[in-house]
Amino acid sequence: MVTVGDDPLLGVVVEGRYKIESVIGQGSAGTVYKAIQELIGREVAIKVLHDYLVSDQEFIKRFTQEAKASSRLSHPNIITIYDFGTIPQGNRPYIAMDLLKGTPLSDLLGERNHLSVEETIPLFKQVCGALAEAHKQGVVHRDVKPENIVLVERSAQKLYPIVVDFGIARLVQEESDVARITRTGTVCGSPTYMSPEQCTSSKVDHRSDIYSLGVVIYETLTGEVPFLSDELVKVMAMHLSDPPKPLNSVRDDLQFSDALEEVVYKSLAKNPDQRFQTMEEFAEALVEAGKASEAPPAVIAPIPAKPRDLAPGPLAQDDDLRQHRASKDIRSASKEVAIPQRAAKIPDLASRALEELRTSGAYNEVDAEVTAATIQAVSRAAVPDYHQSQRESTTTGQALSRANFQRGRKQDRGLLNKVGMKGVLLATVLIVVAAIVGLARNNNFHPVLPWNRTSINDVDTLYKQGKYQVVINTVKEFKSNNNNQMPRKFYDTFGKALIQQAKIDARDKDYDTACSLLEQVPIKSTFKDQANKDLKRYLQIKQEEKE
Repeated sequence: MVTVGDDPLLGVVVEGRYKIESVIGQGSAGTVYKAIQELIGREVAIKVLHDYLVSDQEFIKRFTQEAKASSRLSHPNIITIYDFGTIPQGNRPYIAMDLLKGTPLSDLLGERNHLSVEETIPLFKQVCGALAEAHKQGVVHRDVKPENIVLVERSAQKLYPIVVDFGIARLVQEESDVARITRTGTVCGSPTYMSPEQCTSSKVDHRSDIYSLGVVIYETLTGEVPFLSDELVKVMAMHLSDPPKPLNSVRDDLQFSDALEEVVYKSLAKNPDQRFQTMEEFAEALVEAGKASEAPPAVIAPIPAKPRDLAPGPLAQDDDLRQHRASKDIRSASKEVAIPQRAAKIPDLASRALEELRTSGAYNEVDAEVTAATIQAVSRAAVPDYHQSQRESTTTGQALSRANFQRGRKQDRGLLNKVGMKGVLLATVLIVVAAIVGLARNNNFHPVLPWNRTSINDVDTLYKQGKYQVVINTVKEFKSNNNNQMPRKFYDTFGKALIQQAKIDARDKDYDTACSLLEQVPIKSTFKDQANKDLKRYLQIKQEEKE
């Protein structure tokens, strides 16, 4: 390759229009020059392909077709192409484009290491829009990487992205697969950001750009790429077989929402059919994940401390005071007393039990009607006798003589006989209802209750609803009925549910249960590394508490 100082194109006027003044930089595909469009005095950038990439006239023909397609792209986040053609010196193709005065994303990441979620989401929403426009025009970029996203200040936006290098990447990649792998520093397609289908020279469509952009977003958020090796061939092999490390497992000082983690993970699927199918879909998912990141964290109310048994105070321990209060109570009992009637509490208790059952979500409407009817029937049967007993036990304006007292005892005994059986029945119903509510609130019994029966196909939905323990129980039940086996596609959902439930138990200081859950994360789950990291941290906390 010709060095910059000896570049023969410096000072050359390309096709009588563009005078090349200086070298801006060199890339895998070619050299970029600063030039002046002499007729109007406009500064432009001229990208000239490396001479070793120019094989024959067939390549020149295909380059021209690709350049025409790229020149039709019109989007505020896509670089403007003014012209294209061939330089007589060496018959090398060139493209004249807008001269951007900005910073490549790669340079910014080199300075800052990573960007915040608040900066990343708006930036890549615009990049998705640019690539979506290219895909509509039938143009696949094939070389999406931080170097090809230039950040300029525009429209009061400091990080305004411009996607560059359209139209060249595909031709360069197709030109020589062997040469681009073995030639040091000239790997076209950039293996770090290449899709699995690019690595195998398979048919590539617009979903390849989705994968590459997922790698760029991963690096922008964490400061690290998902696959890295000193050998390019190993990097390509990782793209084909290795799962990416979850975002939350990359660095201890960075935490992301589960929604954002899942969006990036989906964009990096090995199979194109399992990725987002369009850039518009990818952008929408990113924006929604950004909203989840902005939402305030749920506040878990602390468990109220158990009240301590209070020792009696000095006044309560005074013998004279206790005797005085006892004599006062005896005198009060000997007086004529009018007992005010109170509204019966029995129906309130039944209503409260029913309401608690309803709010727990542990029954369906059919069960609700049966339960409600039972409680109400028993309540209606018991309440009249309850009120009658209150009325008959009230004496107004008459002193209790010995005869009346004896007669009252007989009446009370009769009332007990009347109310007794119904009261026992009501109490039994309330106890059963309370037991059902307790079971419904206990996640460990969810699979047992008939209205909460779930299947293995429900676990993804249950996880999104935050029912982590239900997911765990459902998977375990499935495995127990299937020789301890489960479909591979549920490994990650099961692993994530175990990790999330472990976090909940850890917040409650139940580190034994949390560690037990983390140990159950399947080895084949892509979240196993995160589980091991959390397990190590909880074990350390347990050890510190013992000390």
